[in-house]
Amino acid sequence: MEWLEIIKLRTDGPGPLSDELLEQIASFPESEVLAEARVYAHGAVSNDLMILLRWRSEKPQPWGSDVAQGLSRELKRYGLVDYSVWYEKKSPPAPI
Repeated sequence: MEWLEIIKLRTDGPGPLSDELLEQIASFPESEVLAEARVYAHGAVSNDLMILLRWRSEKPQPWGSDVAQGLSRELKRYGLVDYSVWYEKKSPPAPI
């Protein structure tokens, strides 16, 4: 099963995060479990960032991964953090 963790960060001004930190997040090594790590900037609000972690595992962890929890704690130093876990909602099979 694939599931996502989304960490959104709103800072009080542009540029508080070093490019090095953003590069480290974006270059997390992919593994059998962590399929993807990406950093996005908001299209209209220059001081908003979103980190997307895409996982492959048997079932999502509702409390989140250790990686995301650590990132969220670290990013709180820079501003407001919103964290959520998402998984694909599969529709039930159609009756026969």
